[in-house]
Amino acid sequence: MSTITTEALPEISSEISRFDAENATALTTDFLKRLGYKGNWLPMKVSLDGELYVVEMMFQKLSAKVQINSVTKEIKEYELQQGEGESSGLAKSKGKIIFLVAMISIAVVAVKLLGIF
Repeated sequence: MSTITTEALPEISSEISRFDAENATALTTDFLKRLGYKGNWLPMKVSLDGELYVVEMMFQKLSAKVQINSVTKEIKEYELQQGEGESSGLAKSKGKIIFLVAMISIAVVAVKLLGIF
């Protein structure tokens, strides 16, 4: 019959209850997915402010900021923001220019086929 000494138990329990930036990020990702925001969230920043982990993540044009109590692992506050990136604005204007050039090209070909010019 084997016996377990009580000296080893505090070591095991402290390892299990360890909560760090990686755990905070994973908890934030799971939380956002439960809210319905599924996708590949990209962690941007994790900081510890007293007992609160502040996790900032991005997904496409959406950013999330979640505060988690490091002791209780409870989500205290979260904020979601819809943002418009500079690159998406450039992509929209490039798309409009390409569409305009394509329409002009089609019009020129149609005019030539009809024999107007």
